[in-house]
Formats: sequence, C-alpha cells, structure tokens
Amino acid sequence: MGELNDRLVSELINAVRAELRKEQAAALRDIYLIGDIEKETASACIEKLRQLAAANARPITIYINSAGGNVTDGLALHDAVRQIVSSGIEVTIVVQGMAYSMGSVVLQAASEGRRLAFPHSWIMIHEPAKWAGWQSTTAAAQHLERLKQMQDQIYKILSSRSGKPLRQIIRDTKRTDFYLDAPKALEYGLIDAVVAGELPAPKPADAQDLIEPQIQPRVVPIEQPEAAREGGATATEIKN
Repeated sequence: MGELNDRLVSELINAVRAELRKEQAAALRDIYLIGDIEKETASACIEKLRQLAAANARPITIYINSAGGNVTDGLALHDAVRQIVSSGIEVTIVVQGMAYSMGSVVLQAASEGRRLAFPHSWIMIHEPAKWAGWQSTTAAAQHLERLKQMQDQIYKILSSRSGKPLRQIIRDTKRTDFYLDAPKALEYGLIDAVVAGELPAPKPADAQDLIEPQIQPRVVPIEQPEAAREGGATATEIKN
C-alpha cells in the first residue's frame, strides 16, 4: 500500500511539473526589445526569436520600446522576423512607449494585422539621411551610394506596409521627425490596431503548431523604388 501511495505521489508531482513547464513555455513566447537597437540587443532578440520558432509554431509576441539605433542591425532584426513569419509562425509586435526611427522599421516586420500599439505609444519616422549625423560633404560623397541603397530599402518597407505612396513617405519625412501618436499611426497605416487592456487573441492553434517548423530563407524580387534624395555623409555605423 505504501509503495502504491509513493507511486501516486510521484506521478502527481510529475504531472504538476509537466503543467508548470507548459505554462513556462507559453510565457516565454514573449520577447522584449527595450532600448537602442544595437548589435547586442538585436542579436539577443534574433537568438530568442529563433529558439522559440524552433521549439514549436505557436505565436510569438515582441514588445518594443526603442528610440532607434543602428540601421544594419535593425534591418537584420526586421529580416529575421520576416523569415519567421514566412515560415508560418505568427509574430505580433506591440509598441509600448515608443517605436522611433529604426524601431518603426522593425515594427513593420510583424505578421499581417499584428502591428499593434498601446494607446499612449508614439511612432516616429524620418529621413534616412538623419540617421548618420552628417558632418561634411566630403564624407557624404564617400558614402552616397550606400546611403541611397539604404534609403530605398527603408522607404520601400514603410511604403509597402503602410499603403502610402513612396512619394508621400519621402515628403512626410523630408528634413523632419514625423511623430504620430497611436491613433494617428493607425490612420497613417504604420500600425494595424490600438490596443487597450488585453491584446487581441492570436489565431487559433492547430495540430501543426506542435510540429517543429522548417524555416527556409525566402528571397522575393521586388521592384526597385525610385531613387531617394541625395543626402549627406554617414559614419561607419549609420544610426536611425
């Protein structure tokens, strides 16, 4: 009888542990991108994103509160999110506080309909040339071609996700920081919803969500957007 009781207790303990592991795994589907987007923060976010994607195909949520940062690190994070999304995993990005500059570009990587912001959050986009803190026309000439390519990439991302014409994106960000509160960002097309209280529920899971996904890079040719304006010089690491 004692042996039977010990076995039941052991099974009960194991069942509780299994349930706790499930709850912990569910909680760990959240990622927090807080502060400047630099090599360390971007790398940590990408690593966590890939770990969660490899574990199963349940939805992932990224909370962002960032004033921006390094352009190439931000684009690396944007592309990593898009790769996860293309594999069939839903990724929600929620602005809590701010998504300025490069942060606003990372925001655009979320799944369709999953770019969200809390009511008192702010989003800011601006001219890519402002990312560098231009110093001289000599330095500008050295990096002009690289700048044009990055401008094209950023403008194309903002235009395609917001639905705004490329010319309007360029006009609205010309030589200024274009700030939008959450309702205005929704109207402009930079987010899909303003959330108050609980977040909208992700799409229902199915049996496939428990299968380890096969993530394959996907390269899609895109139409080259019109050349952006000439800007000034950039440092080795361009900031946004």
